[in-house]
Amino acid sequence: MKNLWTEVKKSKTIYITLISIVLVFLLPILFNLFHLGRSNRIIFLFFIINVVFSGFIGWFAKRYSLSFYNLVIFPVLFVVSVFAKYGRYGYFLAGIYLVISILIYFLFDD
Repeated sequence: MKNLWTEVKKSKTIYITLISIVLVFLLPILFNLFHLGRSNRIIFLFFIINVVFSGFIGWFAKRYSLSFYNLVIFPVLFVVSVFAKYGRYGYFLAGIYLVISILIYFLFDD
């Protein structure tokens, strides 16, 4: 069991997945707990925090030579969340997050 935990700690993909889960599932719940409205959630969470994070994923994947498929983790989790809770605009945002990640990934090409 201890060996499994050390392997999980070494995996950068696990870090991307855990942060993505926090941003996609837990932060909207926190926004609701603090009674922040729908427009605040859309502006701050979907357009500012998630866009910055998708750029970070692109940089992180390139910096640590991770597989190109790591860029898809966050948009896919976002689509799952949108399918369960939010409107159609979420599907377009997932595409935007993926494009931003890919652009940043290739921007930091060696």
